[in-house]
Amino acid sequence: MEKRRKSDIAIGKNMADMRNKFNLTQKEVAQVVGVNVSTYKHYELGDRATPLSVIRDLATLYKISTNYFFENMPELSREEEFEIRRYAFDLAQNKQQYIGDIRYFAEEMAKLEEKIQARARLRVRQYRLENKKSQQDVANFLGIDISTYNKYEKGSRKLNNEVVRKIAEYYNIKVSDILD
Repeated sequence: MEKRRKSDIAIGKNMADMRNKFNLTQKEVAQVVGVNVSTYKHYELGDRATPLSVIRDLATLYKISTNYFFENMPELSREEEFEIRRYAFDLAQNKQQYIGDIRYFAEEMAKLEEKIQARARLRVRQYRLENKKSQQDVANFLGIDISTYNKYEKGSRKLNNEVVRKIAEYYNIKVSDILD
């Protein structure tokens, strides 16, 4: 196993702190950012470098700046600083390589859709709990049966635009509060 970097450990600790602040499980957050639970666990432990796309998705989920994850960063050695810069450069180079690959684009769009669905499910559930509503209450407002609503929250049925709009109306919030 590769030696853990101080920067990865600090970022992972900040990720865990924010997740705990929102009282979320690693599984719930992993679904939102589109990674395996085991992979997410290793990000929090600092065993793996967290991709910038995951940090961006976490900042969006928690509605905070990406800078939060880089707070309390230990002083980096020259080697660690060079490694981070090289990683960022490699990431930029690889991104250019895939621009013309339609399959890659389609796969990335599917992953993005899954992330958005997971984040929306989590937020819909959070709004329901914060407003002390039952699934039956929301299902009645939407004009659907409770089993259908339960499938939306569990993820076995995708939230569509109309359902999201109605849920936003129910809680008197913007659609972007659910999706962004």
